[in-house]
Amino acid sequence: MDPKTRKRIVRPLLAVLAVIGLYAAYLVSTNNFHTVVAGELYRSARPSPEDIVAWHKRYGIKTILNLQGPHPHAAWYRKEKAAAEALGITLIDHQMSAQREVQAPEVEQILKILSTAQRPILVHCRNGADRSGLVSALYVAGIARGSEFFAELQLTPFFGHLPFTFLRSYAMDRSFERAEPRLGLPHS
Repeated sequence: MDPKTRKRIVRPLLAVLAVIGLYAAYLVSTNNFHTVVAGELYRSARPSPEDIVAWHKRYGIKTILNLQGPHPHAAWYRKEKAAAEALGITLIDHQMSAQREVQAPEVEQILKILSTAQRPILVHCRNGADRSGLVSALYVAGIARGSEFFAELQLTPFFGHLPFTFLRSYAMDRSFERAEPRLGLPHS
């Protein structure tokens, strides 16, 4: 390959990689915090106590849905629980794996939590991409009655989720597809 051709290939590739790197840095710097439905549901990576205080003050968070489940021996969990208690925020622990498909009974359990928890709700997992994406998609379609497009947007690279079939986290995509008829999206 001649040097001119190599430059025409390498430069755009480097530009794309730079954009991806900058966006990844943005997600990390914001703790992957996003509004799903304003005043109702927000999503993030695992919040620090400072995040909880700031988001409670700014968005009025009343419930935190922790998708990592209870970890009473972990410092992050004890800090999250203490911050929530100090602010009068309800902490709900629901353990999920991003690498395991969510079956129908668990989808029903998640929808029940989302429909009965006091809003606004902050839903989080470790990185705010896979499990948080699925639960946000379930909320959009099953509770807020939003469009299929907006629900499926929750499971995209915009939020750090990579929807590739060869990745184990694709279990979240399969889980949503299987839940679509229950969510009123039968022809998807």
